[in-house]
Amino acid sequence: MPRRLAIALTLAAGLAAGEAQAGMWLSSPDLAADGTLAAPQAWDRDGCGGKNLSPALRWGGEAPMAKSFALIVMDADVKKGFRHWMVFNIPAGVHSLPAGAGAADGKGLPQGAVQALNDFGPKGYGGPCPPAGQTHRYVFTIYALNKDTLDLNPDQPAGALESLVLSHALDKGRFIAKSPRFDAPPDKAKPPEEKPAVKPEATKPDSGKPDSGKPEPKAAPAPKVEQVPKVEQGPKVEQVKEPPQ
Repeated sequence: MPRRLAIALTLAAGLAAGEAQAGMWLSSPDLAADGTLAAPQAWDRDGCGGKNLSPALRWGGEAPMAKSFALIVMDADVKKGFRHWMVFNIPAGVHSLPAGAGAADGKGLPQGAVQALNDFGPKGYGGPCPPAGQTHRYVFTIYALNKDTLDLNPDQPAGALESLVLSHALDKGRFIAKSPRFDAPPDKAKPPEEKPAVKPEATKPDSGKPDSGKPEPKAAPAPKVEQVPKVEQGPKVEQVKEPPQ
């Protein structure tokens, strides 16, 4: 086979593989033109002033044998990743999620879909809240799976559930969104709870014990010990050595 033809066939095979891998897609109408998430999608606690609304999503182009979908959203700029949203058992006929579908009650999800614990701790969507002055990248990935439903416990650690998804994935589509920190306005930020001041305990100058303000109880008198009369010893008897035999 001529070398030029072999190179052409190799390139064609590579393009075909790339097209097959990029066949599935995922997008969101809630992203800005530069791919940035808006304030409503940000976390609403810990000093961040968003509304914690998951963005609307839509996808397609999955492998024809796909039986269900799973969605994972991860912060790519945290070591080992930080999972913000995990949804499983999305029926194969569903190709979109409305804005706010990631609420903890799960009412916006299609029937049968299950949300698992994210790395914040609760179930449902947890919006971006990077450290002050930083912008992080958030990877939204939809997986086409070879099973109708995954046999899982939604209270399992997020990493174990992600491994289960990857073991059944046929295809995937993804996009990367950026988000800065959206700080809560000072007048709306919840101040930290103030703990009541602890009143120092007063001590008496000599005792070194805390003064409760009440008179100290008198010590009980020591029990009277009766003197035992001394017993006089009898006269000392000297031992007499016997004469040798």
